[in-house]
Amino acid sequence: MMNLENLTSSIGKKIKQLRIEKHMTQNELCEDICSQAEISKIENGLNSPTVDLLQQISKRLKVPISLLFQEHTDEEQFFQIDQFLSDLLREEKYEEAMERINQQEKNMITEVDILKSYIKTIIDLKQNRIDFRTAASLLSNLLNEKEVWSHSIQLFIRIKMAIANMYSEKDLFHLTESVYQELEKEIEALQSTAHLNALLKIYFNHCQILEYQGKSEDSIAIAKKGYELCLLHNHTFLFGHFYYQLAHYHEQSGEDEMSLQKQYSVAYTLFHAFEHDVRKQMILRMKEKYMLFTFEK
Repeated sequence: MMNLENLTSSIGKKIKQLRIEKHMTQNELCEDICSQAEISKIENGLNSPTVDLLQQISKRLKVPISLLFQEHTDEEQFFQIDQFLSDLLREEKYEEAMERINQQEKNMITEVDILKSYIKTIIDLKQNRIDFRTAASLLSNLLNEKEVWSHSIQLFIRIKMAIANMYSEKDLFHLTESVYQELEKEIEALQSTAHLNALLKIYFNHCQILEYQGKSEDSIAIAKKGYELCLLHNHTFLFGHFYYQLAHYHEQSGEDEMSLQKQYSVAYTLFHAFEHDVRKQMILRMKEKYMLFTFEK
């Protein structure tokens, strides 16, 4: 089910869409109702409007209040279709997934049609009906032709990451790096916490690709951005991973053992605290000599 944060976002998007369709400014919409700053926050999904405020906004827009929840209903439908097709994809039930895609008529929800095109391309690639270059080209065209960024930033990121993975699997790391750099620039410009997890994942993947190529200094620059972003937002996601990346870089740089013991032990503690057991065991196995303590029985 969709959470309150997503509901707030979908209502804000619908209000903005209706306001623009009716050629109204934010000041015109909020006059004698609330401040322009409040409307701006609502439209950007930063504030959750009260029922009373929604009634006033719908009256000013001359639409039933139920229409403001239409975007929420659309997102629920998208979520259900996405979950169903993604499960089939993960279980490698490609024929069943294609059958379901082909059974459905063109959907009124643009995001659903984009999703179906994306998954169809992935299945064609998995079943060797097209090669990775054709798949990457088809997905790039999909992003441009359907203006995916304007419809769903999350779906845009997902498709771009799929393209990056295609290049990475073929050891075309310069192309992979290019995709990551583009994504980082675009998401950083948003200055939005809504896409914080996605940005941190991109940073982490970018670090891994750079490290794999022996570009340690470039890798650590990205790791520091991720680490500082986690600190800035008190965000635990991937925090331990970035800390480990920094410790690994310092080891390669010849830092003294006492500092490395502290750094690797902190990374180990973070993995333990956030229950990243696989990574915790990896540190114990590979960096045991630097452990000041362990939580093992």
